[in-house]
Amino acid sequence: MVNILPFRGLRFNQSKIKDISKVIAPPYDIISPQQKQVLAQSDPFNIVNLTLPEGNGSLDKYENAKQLLAEWINSGILEFDSSPCLYIFEENFVEEGTQKSFTGLVGLLKVEDYGKGKVLRHEKTLSKPKEDRLSLLRATRTNFEFIYTLYNDRENKISRIIEDRKKQSPVIEAAADYDDTLSFRFWQIKDSDAIADITGLMDKKTLLIADGHHRYETSRLYREEYLNDNRDTNKANGSRTSAGSAGSNIPHDYILSLFVSTSQKDISIHPTHRVVKFKNKLNIDDFLERLQKHFTLEKIAKESRNIEHFMKAASLQGKKCFCFCPDGSSCYFAVLKYGIENAYRQAGAPEEPFDEEFEMLDVNILHKFVLSVIIGDNPAEEIRFLHTIDEVLEMLGHGGQDSSYHAGFILNAPGISTVENLSLREKIMPQKSTYFYPKPCSGLVLYKFESGI
Repeated sequence: MVNILPFRGLRFNQSKIKDISKVIAPPYDIISPQQKQVLAQSDPFNIVNLTLPEGNGSLDKYENAKQLLAEWINSGILEFDSSPCLYIFEENFVEEGTQKSFTGLVGLLKVEDYGKGKVLRHEKTLSKPKEDRLSLLRATRTNFEFIYTLYNDRENKISRIIEDRKKQSPVIEAAADYDDTLSFRFWQIKDSDAIADITGLMDKKTLLIADGHHRYETSRLYREEYLNDNRDTNKANGSRTSAGSAGSNIPHDYILSLFVSTSQKDISIHPTHRVVKFKNKLNIDDFLERLQKHFTLEKIAKESRNIEHFMKAASLQGKKCFCFCPDGSSCYFAVLKYGIENAYRQAGAPEEPFDEEFEMLDVNILHKFVLSVIIGDNPAEEIRFLHTIDEVLEMLGHGGQDSSYHAGFILNAPGISTVENLSLREKIMPQKSTYFYPKPCSGLVLYKFESGI
């Protein structure tokens, strides 16, 4: 079962913080160094000072975040809600010139091993971000940001409760100072009957982590670390000694989460593109010749709009494609000539056992076939993940930031149904396979373990 709880949220005191738009920020992992500086300078209490802290004198960045958080609480900048609540989060955004929105619930999710509590992942993670988030969690014992999860609400039972509560005035309305296409509204659900109805309905759901795998896995690591460190004390006190055993709710067993119904039409997945540095400088002519055995190639104009047009048109026709940009001035549109299983066979590298839906993912065609088979004799040494076509082109030299990368690869995103199907079958995608858009902001509510649940 999926176990969610209300909690006493830690929120900015609006009698002291008059403009919430100045203190919220994007999630930590999509903030560039330049944007971090802008956010930190926009307001001394911007949440980025806690999500991406700096060291201060003798304090390392994690201890500084701990001290800063304590100062903000003690001075009343942040204050706890008086009783446990669930919250409603609404994000309004503009995509391709159209105004859109989605709504989710915010509460605490019990941290379980994948699959055990019906919590599923869809992509692999990297170790470095987990080390950083674990150090911050150890120091502050606080979740500063949601993990973003998806659930199925075909009968709209939970949605009806949410929409009824949205008729009331929100406790927060804020535009994003960092992005004028985004705005947010935030409500509390204090009513115990409504909370019981929601948690009762949610415990029958299966959750898919859309964004926040690193934070979820960090919470699992912290929970086990905490239990191991306190096992002897727990035994002496007669307390539980392992996660998941009977007893009262334990704060470190839970993580701050956003729960979003997939029945909403404005949820979208954007692709994550790659720029690659190979072990040896790429021989472009040789690579194109190898590609041409399995893909039709067309040289196209390098403008991002033109590339996006080719990619979308092929995707709508059910074709598997990518764009290969060897530098900032040229680009090749590549379309797979036949099924990927046949492509492996033609390349003399059949995949066994073979799962068509999984292997036909754009990221798997790129990583497992193009990079590992077609050009496997010149392995990738470094891969950087980017969210827009313009970023890819800028990174490839000709006036760009870094011309050390040898090639860019522009991909299409998988559909939500594909992500759900593969997750249910425990087929885990490569890291950075999806980019759920837009990201929820950080700073509307925090979960501090000492708040009480």
